[in-house]
Amino acid sequence: MKTKYILGIFAVFCLLLSGCKVGNVASSQGLSDQAFLFFTSTHKYSTPVSVTIDKTTHFDAKVVKEGKHTVKGDTYAVATGKRHVVVSYQGKILFERDVFLSTQETKKIALP
Repeated sequence: MKTKYILGIFAVFCLLLSGCKVGNVASSQGLSDQAFLFFTSTHKYSTPVSVTIDKTTHFDAKVVKEGKHTVKGDTYAVATGKRHVVVSYQGKILFERDVFLSTQETKKIALP
């Protein structure tokens, strides 16, 4: 009888301890699998440039005028890996090149 009583108390004690939070729990997440493009030029563009990536993704991008103290302006998230980037303005191709983008890399593309 005593052993059943002691086992019952032990079981209740174990259940009570299993519900307690012990210490701090840290959560770590990996870096998101994307890279960024940043467009600069010494020339001021009145309208955004047209950007095509791998002939499938199209978007308009704002070009930041480059100076001595250029601060990052608008960055555009793209998938990582080898990408074919074409930048055009008013029908003229300003930049066309294959670039390799790694995770969380910001690639500066200097336009004429």
